[in-house]
Amino acid sequence: MEITQEGQWHIFRENTRKSFERFLGDASRALMSGVAGLTGAQRIEGNRITLTSLALDSTAAYDHGKVTVRVRFKPLQEAPLFPIFSVPIFGSFWKDKVLSDVEAMTRDVCDNYSTGNRDVFIVHGHNNKARTELKALLGGLGLRPVVLDEQDDRGLTIIEKFEYYASDCSFAFVLMTPDDLTNRIESNEGKWRARQNVIMELGWFMAHLGRERVVILYSGDTEIPSDILGILYIHFEKSVREADRGLRNRLQGVGLLEEGAAIGTALKRELA
Repeated sequence: MEITQEGQWHIFRENTRKSFERFLGDASRALMSGVAGLTGAQRIEGNRITLTSLALDSTAAYDHGKVTVRVRFKPLQEAPLFPIFSVPIFGSFWKDKVLSDVEAMTRDVCDNYSTGNRDVFIVHGHNNKARTELKALLGGLGLRPVVLDEQDDRGLTIIEKFEYYASDCSFAFVLMTPDDLTNRIESNEGKWRARQNVIMELGWFMAHLGRERVVILYSGDTEIPSDILGILYIHFEKSVREADRGLRNRLQGVGLLEEGAAIGTALKRELA
């Protein structure tokens, strides 16, 4: 996120993959409820939402996936009914709180993830060995791998449970291993494919996180659907640990791992 100041205006710029219509609804609700809970009047003009309240003005504009949020605190003479500004220590604290809330609100509305979110999801099929190796590798890099069947069911259906845990993750690793053998009727030739749940969850994460935050790891002759070949995928033969360098490079690319970061001590012992 880019944060700047131009005169009285504090400006937050962020990218989003949301459509304008979805952004408009989310931003409208966030502005009304998130800016310190102040009563205000809101109006929508074209691609811009404007909120005027007792103590500040704010706007949120959308331009082809680029979001710009602007906040201006009103001078005391413009907000005589809001005396907190007359007490420097409280005024400063309140302004810092509002700006912090606006930054968090912007990230939330744009569905972008900070580098502090270390939760990463592992999508897998029947290859438990590969799943265990991947989990150990990611844990050794200081991440928090989330495996669905290891989480509390919370009385949810399978899809509800998946959405509950997946929605909080900042990255997804998809293990495509040869689990199902399919046949073509016309040729009677078999092809190895990943489990159907793996394909479904892959598509969900592509839409939710964007292609840059999804990595496919595949082994053997597993068929990869032709319309996802633009996603980074890494091949391994016997062990997921073969993909260590490629995974670390990708994590560095999205800021989840510092450049040149070493493998965790536990993983070093395992690789020794």
